Amino acid sequence: MEITKDDIVPLYKQLKNHLVNLINDGVFKAGDCIPSEKDLENKYNVSRITIRRALQELVVEGKIVRVPGKGSFVLQPKIEPLTALTSFSENMRAQGYEPSYRDTEITFVKPTKTIQSHLKVSEDVRVLHIHRMMLANGDPMAIQNVYLPERIYSRQPSLFIPELLNKISLYKIFEIELGLTLYRADEWVDASKATQEEASLLNIKKGDSILIIDRVTYSSTEPDPIEYVHQLYTASRYRYKVELFRSQRQRQK
Repeated sequence: MEITKDDIVPLYKQLKNHLVNLINDGVFKAGDCIPSEKDLENKYNVSRITIRRALQELVVEGKIVRVPGKGSFVLQPKIEPLTALTSFSENMRAQGYEPSYRDTEITFVKPTKTIQSHLKVSEDVRVLHIHRMMLANGDPMAIQNVYLPERIYSRQPSLFIPELLNKISLYKIFEIELGLTLYRADEWVDASKATQEEASLLNIKKGDSILIIDRVTYSSTEPDPIEYVHQLYTASRYRYKVELFRSQRQRQK
């Protein structure tokens, strides 16, 4: 590619766009070190300031990470959830990843105040707790904690076993096996730092950034919520996408 001053596009943006294309085309793969500032300067005949501006743009966009004394390295592309009420499996497959689950643990717990509030249950009822790891192409992506009212579990207890939940999406169980029609959910996203235990499970470092996503799901056939989910995602691999629309009333103001 030739970077030219005659183009209306600024030089740094021409260079950035070219490097993005090389990453998207697989010329530079995740983990690869891209050419040094000196090599880029010689190859494209642009100033060091232009190169640093282009590289900084790539850092901001999450395409590369710059390591002092070592160079600039291509990052794994971040996964964005679909803007719909979908399962982890559906999200991963839609973006070309193979989802899987492991280390599923199932217990009954006494609901905390938070669980009581989300599921609209009293403190004296049992709540089913499902804890499992969620993976994309075999790599840890998230820690999932699901809380279900006992009325959902009691419909068919034989479905809620580790052997099955290590293989299948919970939403498939809801819809296909239990006949629940999922129609909406409330979701909250927060940022935090990984504890030592969380970092170990997610294969990241203690203190690395994580996303905390809480979801309360409703079925059109049930008066109260059917699940509360608390999930921890690695922020280096996952980012949240929200689709926004402007109403007619707002446009008139």
